[in-house]
Amino acid sequence: MVGLVLTAGIVDGIAINTAHELGHKREAVERWLSKIALAPSGYGHFYVEHNRGHHVRVATPEDPASARLGESFWAFWPRTVWGGLVSAWRLETGRFRVRSRSPWTWRNNLLNAWSMTFALIAGLVAAFGVRVLPFLLLQAVVGFSLLEVVNYLEHYGLCRRREATGRYGKVDARHSWNSDRVVTNVFLFQLQRHSDHHANPSRRYQTLRSFEESPQLPAGYATMILVALLTPLWRRVMDPRVVAHYGGDVSLANVRVPRAARRPPDEAATTPA
Repeated sequence: MVGLVLTAGIVDGIAINTAHELGHKREAVERWLSKIALAPSGYGHFYVEHNRGHHVRVATPEDPASARLGESFWAFWPRTVWGGLVSAWRLETGRFRVRSRSPWTWRNNLLNAWSMTFALIAGLVAAFGVRVLPFLLLQAVVGFSLLEVVNYLEHYGLCRRREATGRYGKVDARHSWNSDRVVTNVFLFQLQRHSDHHANPSRRYQTLRSFEESPQLPAGYATMILVALLTPLWRRVMDPRVVAHYGGDVSLANVRVPRAARRPPDEAATTPA
């Protein structure tokens, strides 16, 4: 059972990567195929959040899919899973609100994507019974967790500067971790050339480029996913690279703020040790 869950989850993770590529395209057929590929993992909201949320807020503290320096994957996971879901709902309902229309329609990209998941679950339950539900849940969690661990390593600690206007600077090659490892790039549709993807989201994966100014991971995604799961090893490997990327000035990085430091000064002062 464990092996089957992991295998199906890994297939889901690959499907999400395929959905990522298709979801950025302008052709309607490719966009619908993106939603279909997201159905087994139940992550249809990724279609909305990634394109209209993550690509706008990437490498800023406001982005739930951009990991902060000092933040473990295990702390990042609930923040990005919940944050991405909430963000997607706000973005999609906001799209209807500005048109003075109800979001409860088939044209809602969240509802039509989630309906594919429900249809898949209903079909499998009809065929195999309710005993298939734990398997479907677990393999979906494995699948979307693979996506989130990749999100974790792609922008760890990187931050765009806030300008005098209050807006963040333009996304450029310095705001994504890259890797030119051939084998992983072949299997992941050049996802590791992530800087060019963020600079040109609609560019097809075959033509993504590598830039000298892009920060480089010490290994390919397959290795770095395993490293990310081991927090002390991850911090030993990646924290010095983030610091070096900013010339030793950690204030330029996207840094995790300890919970106590987020409290108002008077509250923090009165909190018992």
